[in-house]
Amino acid sequence: MRTVKCPVCACEVPRAFIRRGTFPCPTCKEPLRLPRPSRLLGVPIFACGVSLAFLIPYLMGLKANAILIVTIILLAPSGFVTGAVAGALQAYLFPSLERDSGVDDGGILHIVPPPGRSKGPQ
Repeated sequence: MRTVKCPVCACEVPRAFIRRGTFPCPTCKEPLRLPRPSRLLGVPIFACGVSLAFLIPYLMGLKANAILIVTIILLAPSGFVTGAVAGALQAYLFPSLERDSGVDDGGILHIVPPPGRSKGPQ
């Protein structure tokens, strides 16, 4: 298990201070947060969830249509389970923090004109 360090002052942040959302660093008082998970991490989690959803009915000995129906039913629960396990392992084994800029745009792309240009037709 690694120690968690503040990205601003590089001091150790005790795990008791880390929580969901924004929280201050106990040393420098800068706002910190846990980084958002990478979207690329969803691909192997999805593959593991689908494999688990197929493996469970296969090991139960189901055949033909029964294995297909049970696999479809198990897709969502197995995806949630693999996502929860992967997230818990990542947070426990590889914890990291980032500085909170205070801007939360929800990942939406904002297109704005360059400064000094008029917005109307020329």
